[in-house]
Amino acid sequence: MTESLRVVLITDADEQIPPAFDQLMRAHGHRLVGVVTGPGSKSRPLTTYVDIVRHTPPGIDIIVTSHPKRLARMLEPLKPDLIWVLGFLQILPQDLLDLPRLGTINTHGGILPKYRGPNPPGWVFRNDEGEIGWTVHRMTAGIDEGPILATATLPYGDDDDFDSLMPQWIGLLPGVIGKALPRIIAGDPGDPQDERLVGYAPLFDESWREIDWAQPARSIHNKVRSLMSTRGEEGGAFGEIAGKRYLIFKTHLVEGITGEDVQPGTLIDRRTDRLTIQCSDGPLEILKWESAE
Repeated sequence: MTESLRVVLITDADEQIPPAFDQLMRAHGHRLVGVVTGPGSKSRPLTTYVDIVRHTPPGIDIIVTSHPKRLARMLEPLKPDLIWVLGFLQILPQDLLDLPRLGTINTHGGILPKYRGPNPPGWVFRNDEGEIGWTVHRMTAGIDEGPILATATLPYGDDDDFDSLMPQWIGLLPGVIGKALPRIIAGDPGDPQDERLVGYAPLFDESWREIDWAQPARSIHNKVRSLMSTRGEEGGAFGEIAGKRYLIFKTHLVEGITGEDVQPGTLIDRRTDRLTIQCSDGPLEILKWESAE
C-alpha cells in the first residue's frame, strides 16, 4: 500500500487551485496539509490571495506571506513530505526546496526546456507552435531548470486562443500530476533537461503590442492571441483602423487575396460583429475590439 504523504501547495494563481489540488491528492491517498500564497505583484488585484484563502478547504493550514525567504521555518512544523508549486512567480529559497524529504516539485505551464520562464503560452502562440502543454519537474536553484518527471501536450488550431483552450489545458493537470507522483514517491531523480534545446519565455514588452498591418495576416493573428489577460496584465494588441486607435482582442484568419492595389491597413468591410482589415498578404477579420482613444 502506498504511504500517505503530507503535501504543501504553493500557489498565487487562482482560487480554484487549492480545492482542486486537495481533491486530487485525496484521490491518490495523500493529504494536503498546507497552502502558501501571497499578494504577488503590485499589478495584480489584491483580492486574489484573499480568494485563495476563502476557497481553501477547512482543516488545511494557510500561510500568506510576501517573504518567501522565511517559508522554510514557517513550514517546518507541518513536516511536509512533499512541496508542490503550481502558479507562483516568486523565487523560492534553497532551504525551502530542500525541506521536504521527497523534494519540491513545480508544475510549469509550458514544455521544457524550450519555454523556461513566466510566459510559455504567450510565446507558443507568438511562435505558432501548434500545441501548448505542461511540464512537471523537480525544482532547483535555476528557474525551470530541474529534471523532468512528466509532460502533457494539447494541440490547437487557427481558431483557438488561450480562452478557448483553457478548459482543456487545465484538464490536463490531473493526468500529468498523477503521472509524476509515482516517480516522486519512488525517489526518481527525473530526466535531465537537454541544454541544447533550452529557450526562454519572458513577459512581452510594450512594443510587441503594436500591430503593423504590413505584416502577414497569420503573424498579426498570432500576435493578438499571444497577448492574454493574465495575472493583472492587460491583453490585446493596438492597431490603427480608419484613422482611429483600437485595442484588438480576437481575430480570425480568412482565405483569399484582395488584390495588390489594396494597401495594408485598409478597412475592407465593417459589420456590427466584425471588421475586415487588409494585411500584406490578404484580409484578417477582427472579432473583438474596443476603442483605445
